[in-house]
Amino acid sequence: MSFTNKPSISLSLDQVMDIVDQLSPADTLKVANRIKKKNKDADLDDLIAIFSKVKMSEKEVTAIVEEVRAERYAREKARHARR
Repeated sequence: MSFTNKPSISLSLDQVMDIVDQLSPADTLKVANRIKKKNKDADLDDLIAIFSKVKMSEKEVTAIVEEVRAERYAREKARHARR
């Protein structure tokens, strides 16, 4: 058996949108930030699920990181040389 102190209200999407339209700009921003955080959390969970299946040693990761750093350094150096 599960108990909760939070009341549960069923609202349609249109009802929620009407309520959000009535909020102050500051409160609307709070709602938007909560939605963004929820999406970021879901995206992070997706990445963790994907990368948890990838098996790489620390040595392999370091090699890839060094390769990318070298590429970026070369690009920046070439960009500055053109100036």
